[in-house]
Amino acid sequence: MTGRWNKEPSILEGYREDESGLVGNPDALARPASEQDVVEIVKECRADRHALTPIGLQSSTTGSSVAFEGALLSTEKMDRLLDIDPFKMTATAQPGINLLAFKKEIAAAGLFYPPDPTSEPDCCLGGSVATNASGARTYLYGPTRNWIRRLKVVLGTGAPISVQAVRASKNTTGYFGFQNPVDPFIGSEGTLGIITEITVALLAAPEAYYGAMALFPTLESAIRFVLHADAEPALTPRCLELFDRASLDLIKPLAERFTIPPDAGAAIYFEVEVGKGEKAALSSLEIWLEHLESSHALAPDTIIALTIEQQEELRRLRHCIPETLNEKSRACRSAGGRKVSSDWAVPLNNVYEFVMQASEIVERTFGGEYYRYGHIGNGHPHFNLIARDDEELRRAETATHDICRRVVERAGAVTAEHGVGKLKRPFAAYQFPPPIFEAMKAVKRTFDPDMILAPGNIFPSAAERI
Repeated sequence: MTGRWNKEPSILEGYREDESGLVGNPDALARPASEQDVVEIVKECRADRHALTPIGLQSSTTGSSVAFEGALLSTEKMDRLLDIDPFKMTATAQPGINLLAFKKEIAAAGLFYPPDPTSEPDCCLGGSVATNASGARTYLYGPTRNWIRRLKVVLGTGAPISVQAVRASKNTTGYFGFQNPVDPFIGSEGTLGIITEITVALLAAPEAYYGAMALFPTLESAIRFVLHADAEPALTPRCLELFDRASLDLIKPLAERFTIPPDAGAAIYFEVEVGKGEKAALSSLEIWLEHLESSHALAPDTIIALTIEQQEELRRLRHCIPETLNEKSRACRSAGGRKVSSDWAVPLNNVYEFVMQASEIVERTFGGEYYRYGHIGNGHPHFNLIARDDEELRRAETATHDICRRVVERAGAVTAEHGVGKLKRPFAAYQFPPPIFEAMKAVKRTFDPDMILAPGNIFPSAAERI
């Protein structure tokens, strides 16, 4: 391999693991600054039949940015914002730009990029595209896929291509998965090509919004309210996020501006876009409080965030949950444990019954510390099981396998926003009949004939040690 590669062990050590806790063994690192650099790197790896895993900021919870074989290609130096076009309502950037920084630049121009994965302070734009990331506001705005307008990609052959999204309301051109040329690459986790440039659609920034945390005596009453809010035309939230009692207990000591009452068994965090001025917010809030009272919420205890400082506090508390659980996971690794997190989603009309069923499975099979929180408005709550040692890890994985099999039976998805990576691959096997899985492999061989890109992501790799 040429001089573009860094093989210094002290440097490679900083790239061996991601947020999943998996630890890889890369043999080299490249940090390209341009698309041409990427082309040359991929061509060199292909000529040597050397595996190459593209990575961003390594915030993956599924091990997709860990390399058990071959080299890493980090996009960290490809971090420029290239253009904001207020007339076309688009922004173009390189993949390594920090997602939150990208969104702040857009906001400073009076525009709005809706996708808001919880990891946005720690992830890059390219990683969010490679996993089709979502977030709380997906309830109203949909996942990252909805906002991609053009991609530049270097395939596993080293060939650069540019693909543009089809915007027509009707399209019967070819197989569904390929009718929109950007689609195969969104959520492909580096297995088909390396994204080198991204153009996204923008909106005018909302005039204003307020946030609130509605408190409920039980988890059951909280989820029933979500179903009511989803069906009620008078209620128009842009997110509906769940906190179970354990999650509330986790954030109580971290709350600076608000107090969570001891009798709260669950909470729903929601945001509502409104016109400018306090009057518009209060008028909307009055409607919400009426519905909360009729839904057996602890309405007088509702936490309301009208100011920017209050809104940032509620969002910070929501984001503190996965951060705190990741810290717990790291503390368990020395004893052979870690966090086992779910990423499944079911149709919303099934979510109440399924959350109760999944909770019963966790308590019966695992019996340890666990948390339920997240995107309940999309039928997508996260179950996070904290396995303190290898025995608890075995039980946590058994419970999660049982749940994922049942997810598929309910017409759900076993991974809804984090991708498959390496850790979720056993669950993905429940989703696809073997012929479909083989067809996916054939697609990969078309874009990456020598199968050098991101080995172990989505498809098995002989070098894995999971």
